[in-house]
Amino acid sequence: MDNRVVLVTGAGQGIGRGVAERFLQAGDVVMLADIDEDALKTTGERFRADGFSCETRALDIRKRKDIRSAVEELGERYGRLDVLSANAGIAGVKPFMQIDDAEWQRVLDVNLTGTFRCIQESARLMQRGGGGAIVVTTSTNAFWVETGTAHYSASKGGLAILVKSAAVDLAPLGIRVNAVAPGIVRTRLSQILTEDPVEGPAYLDRIPLRRFAEPADIAEAVFFLASKAAAYITGEQLVVDGGVTVGVHIPDAPSGFEAKL
Repeated sequence: MDNRVVLVTGAGQGIGRGVAERFLQAGDVVMLADIDEDALKTTGERFRADGFSCETRALDIRKRKDIRSAVEELGERYGRLDVLSANAGIAGVKPFMQIDDAEWQRVLDVNLTGTFRCIQESARLMQRGGGGAIVVTTSTNAFWVETGTAHYSASKGGLAILVKSAAVDLAPLGIRVNAVAPGIVRTRLSQILTEDPVEGPAYLDRIPLRRFAEPADIAEAVFFLASKAAAYITGEQLVVDGGVTVGVHIPDAPSGFEAKL
């Protein structure tokens, strides 16, 4: 498990930062990549202050040349890439009839097409090294949609199918491809919900485990799917949402309550 070479996109903050930290804790060599150079610098400095040795790389996953350059650098330096955590993505909430072409394309360019490029470029180096593991961050919105998320949900639903397609095609190369589908996670992007004094507690009432996820919860799932413990798992999507999409949670339901059809 030690000294794997790992590339984490979207590593400047939130889930990506949590994933990077988990691999660093395991002794792996990690390249942190993000389009937000300020967040990337801050995260890199924080990790180094904690005693971790890591590399940072400014990277826009909408640009294939950026991805290829980062992967080639890992190839030149270490000769291989063992794990890709394809985490970079953007979110957006907008009524269906107000989503214009530019907004639709922006979300798909990053979440779906950008991730496709990351998988493809990483797989080239993994193939030369005899295999590897790819874990894509999708979302429960890949299969469980909410109001105002048409563009986001479409991109994440596309990712869920992309993972399965890539898993089938890359398996003969020794490359496993899986996904982690988080629910609501306490990150900067979700603060509008998690920190809202009214909507936050109301949403918590829908979560059977009665808490929002932390980045570390998602990181553990990614780490597992990238590990030897998951060596016979590919093409799967692991849902990490506290039970929200398992079924409807009714707080304080009276004893003997029966739903009437």
